[in-house]
Amino acid sequence: MAAKDRLGRDGERVAEEYLRAEGMRILARNWRCREGEIDILAQDGSTLVVVEVKTRSGRSHGTAFEAVTPAKLRRLRMLAARWLAAQGERFDAVRIDVVALERFAGDFAIRHERGVC
Repeated sequence: MAAKDRLGRDGERVAEEYLRAEGMRILARNWRCREGEIDILAQDGSTLVVVEVKTRSGRSHGTAFEAVTPAKLRRLRMLAARWLAAQGERFDAVRIDVVALERFAGDFAIRHERGVC
């Protein structure tokens, strides 16, 4: 496995553990359909949370959070609708969160932004 892929996998694992510790229930990881992928789907009370996880090992290409573009957020909104239609579940609200992780000296720094759009 390439170092970039390993970093991404490790970041998603850390993000999942973090979200569980924050009291969220993980519904799915790496959910895919023809139009794309959602990294993590979680439930926070009666809210469906679509989580985009971005992991970086440095800032040479900007921060992890900066990598989430408006186009990516539009795609996540569309994918959330696809997931809801496929599952048939109902939630009071849908929220998109970004969990940005940066690895420094083996440890992850986590930045969690709720309701980014």
